[in-house]
Amino acid sequence: MERSEGAVIVTMRSNPVNRMNPGFFADLHAAFDAVERDHPALPVVLTAEGKTFSAGLDFEDVFPRFARNDMDELQAWFAEFRGSLLRVFALPRRTVAAINGNTFAGGLILAVACDVRVGAEGRARFAINEVPVGIPMPWTYIEMVRYALGTPATAEMTLSGQLYDVAGAQRLGVLHRVVAPEQLLATALEEARRIGVDSATAYAASKQALQQPTMAAIAAHPELDRMAMQVVMAPDSVRAQASALAALKKRD
Repeated sequence: MERSEGAVIVTMRSNPVNRMNPGFFADLHAAFDAVERDHPALPVVLTAEGKTFSAGLDFEDVFPRFARNDMDELQAWFAEFRGSLLRVFALPRRTVAAINGNTFAGGLILAVACDVRVGAEGRARFAINEVPVGIPMPWTYIEMVRYALGTPATAEMTLSGQLYDVAGAQRLGVLHRVVAPEQLLATALEEARRIGVDSATAYAASKQALQQPTMAAIAAHPELDRMAMQVVMAPDSVRAQASALAALKKRD
């Protein structure tokens, strides 16, 4: 975390491609704890390094959890995952994702949890690809993505699992702006500073009001999140997960 002329930059570097596992969630919370403690009113730019913003869930961590068929373990894991993404989504200040590269699954949900998304030109790919690897989209995440992209784009990305290039991601609303890689951070900081510090309280109140229907919908249907945790343990889901993990190990 670093301060930069009226904004705070949080750079994710928990592992080379920011796979989401307990270590990643702990690092994310630690960073935002520091932001809230040391910089209570400044906007936040969330970014990463290299060719990947976040690869999403760490298959080597989560697929064994799913295969153990232990609902208590899964509920505890999901509470940690869900809480991390909701924290960013509902942060009462301006948040900007500076998306440096590939952004998949939970990583894409984290990106669209930010108020503004700026992407870098290039070969990056974007996907909500949970379904093809045997993971249903939990209700909480569907509602978060729906808030950011609208229902048609959310349905298209969720139900197809399709890979999109930078232009496709911008068409769907994942990216608001696309700039040259060397301009990415400066542009994200420009977007972060668009609202001055003296307007921070007004911004927070407006954001809370905008998100209220989404947060209410999330709170109203916990059973749909529980259903997702049951479906990840279904025999066909476990087979799809095993195939995805084998393909990942083959690539590595």
